[in-house]
Amino acid sequence: MILWIITLLIILTVVSLLLINNRVLRYILGAISIVLLLDSVLLLSANMHSHYGMKKVTTEQQTQIYSAAPANVPVGMLITKKIENNHYVMIYKDAKNDKQPVAHFVPNKKEMLDSLKKTATYKKANVSTAQVISKTTKWQYKSDLMEWLFKFKDDNNLVKVERVVQVPLNWQVINK
Repeated sequence: MILWIITLLIILTVVSLLLINNRVLRYILGAISIVLLLDSVLLLSANMHSHYGMKKVTTEQQTQIYSAAPANVPVGMLITKKIENNHYVMIYKDAKNDKQPVAHFVPNKKEMLDSLKKTATYKKANVSTAQVISKTTKWQYKSDLMEWLFKFKDDNNLVKVERVVQVPLNWQVINK
């Protein structure tokens, strides 16, 4: 919406400076429209540069996972494939009754920018069940007014997603 406001203020500035014959009214309306235009441009710049009108919000979610090994294998298993420093593709089951394990955290090649904001690692911990701990950080508008002014059509405002798979000490981690 701020872009429409800036466009409207540009038109108002041009009209007030070029089409009004009364000198005093022209200067007053011209000055007011120029000040409002500059303020609007500064607000847009502040939002784009330092997320003016927004705050970072982090949410955490824990999800239990199950071994990638067949049900008759007594030891839990996590299969990993390292892609880069802080990113692994991991294979495990989402539910105890699943027949086959599924690959998780595979980067989306069509959305590479979002894929760069996501990390997935694992660690062995003193826990009784395996779980994925996901921490998602997003920019969120501070008020409805800020959202109305600055929100664009497809904003997702994702800062980062960090996932850590915690497996019990007795699980086997297989690196491919």
